[in-house]
Amino acid sequence: MKKNNYYKLNNEPLIINSFRRTLGEIEWLLLVLILFYLVVGKIENAEKNLVVLASCIYALGVAAFQYWDFFKEAKQWKIAFQSWVMIIFISWVIWYTGKLQSPLFNLYLLPVLASAITLGKLITLLQVGLIFSIFVYLENNFYHHNIDVLFSMTGSSDVLMLFFPMLLVGYISTMLTSDIQSGFNILKSESEIDELTKLFNYRTFNSVSKKLLNQARRHNWKVSVLMIDADNLKQTNDDYGHEAGNILLINIAQCLVSVLRDGDIPARYGGDEFVVFLTDCDQKEAAKVSQRIIDEFNCTKIRHKAKHIKLSASIGIASYPEHGDTIEVLLNNADKAMYSSKRQGRCLVTLYSPKLDT
Repeated sequence: MKKNNYYKLNNEPLIINSFRRTLGEIEWLLLVLILFYLVVGKIENAEKNLVVLASCIYALGVAAFQYWDFFKEAKQWKIAFQSWVMIIFISWVIWYTGKLQSPLFNLYLLPVLASAITLGKLITLLQVGLIFSIFVYLENNFYHHNIDVLFSMTGSSDVLMLFFPMLLVGYISTMLTSDIQSGFNILKSESEIDELTKLFNYRTFNSVSKKLLNQARRHNWKVSVLMIDADNLKQTNDDYGHEAGNILLINIAQCLVSVLRDGDIPARYGGDEFVVFLTDCDQKEAAKVSQRIIDEFNCTKIRHKAKHIKLSASIGIASYPEHGDTIEVLLNNADKAMYSSKRQGRCLVTLYSPKLDT
């Protein structure tokens, strides 16, 4: 059986869109905190003007990312760019509000937290490294330490005490995100995969096949759909019990996986029916694939409690664009072709024809 994909939480389109909205709120919160300090804090007019100017530029940038067409499609690199801009903006503000004595120093926690949640460990580590270098520069500039004093036991302890909360927040946040991601993968796998056969369920197949069909339509590719029905599941259940029937279904799934290419999408349609989406495959090639599946069924020997069970299935084929231009029509026509195979004697392959409609 194929190995299930491991889904990254921050690669999911819906999840990353939610992160984008959260990051936008963090950006505005950062701006509000800085403007609040400009109102109530003690800061020279010259420095205040520079901070106000930087705040206006920053606000325009945030508005551009959040509300203009540039950010309609969420991407990781865009979120990373925003978090780096936050660090630069905070550094500018800190420089003009007291450097190491600035009460706004802990604002670095905001981009570190956002990066840990949305971008993963590597980017967070790089950002923490940048913040640490800023710490070192400010320490050297503010206290006029030479490099030997700065990295002595006393000098380095001062820097680490300021830097440690950033490192701690980044580490804990990435660990929590990793735990959430593990739970997300379990839930996603259970919602997409048929528990018995470990193939996609129909809901997932329907979603994936629609996207693949849209690609085929744009690039003028030909694709095909196979509808496969086990011929003897009911008889196997009646004669040997449902455990034997489950073994039969599992073997059908394993045969499909062994024959199909990596780009093809097999799924359990429901009950004893399976469906396969064949990418870049016309009706002639689909017929060859179907025959290979039948041959694989015939070669498969199932033994259950000293009883031999024959693996038999009927297959119907419908191809795009000859037999339909939507996945619903293709499935319906492949289903008609599959029932034609059953009427003709089972364990056969039938290509859809308009004659089957009557």
